[in-house]
Amino acid sequence: MHDPEHDIDARSATIWVVAGTLVLFLSLWVMVPIFVRVQETERASKVYQAPNTEYLDVHQAEVEFLKGGNPAKKDIDALVKQLAGK
Repeated sequence: MHDPEHDIDARSATIWVVAGTLVLFLSLWVMVPIFVRVQETERASKVYQAPNTEYLDVHQAEVEFLKGGNPAKKDIDALVKQLAGK
């Protein structure tokens, strides 16, 4: 059966495919750098600038240890002065 109202026009179909492809790649060309920038910003705010609670806990424990919270109950500053005097 021949139905001229529903036939596919090759020229029109080709123009639609080419135009759709161009629009797709142009939108990707614009959106990918925006996505990468947002991803870097989120990574920086959530990973690089996030407080490191484990480091802070370990650092505080080390400071307490050096200020006399060790088994010998000696302060690091007093030991350095004692050793420098010898």
